[in-house]
Amino acid sequence: MENSRTPINSSEEAALDHLEQYFDRAGSDETITREDAVAHLMDQGVERADARAYIEQLLLKGYLYEVNDELRLPSRP
Repeated sequence: MENSRTPINSSEEAALDHLEQYFDRAGSDETITREDAVAHLMDQGVERADARAYIEQLLLKGYLYEVNDELRLPSRP
């Protein structure tokens, strides 16, 4: 199976790009919660409701995952 993730729309892709940069800057030793991610997207000009919806969709579609209230990015190929 080449790509098992569900495709995302352009708004979700933009949110994912912002979150990937946020995760990269944070480093592996920093915990990022869902609320941290929402706050970061809001800093990027995204409305709170939209930020929450994007994160939920990215979780449902396999672009993010959550462990003990910590958001993580799946390993990149």
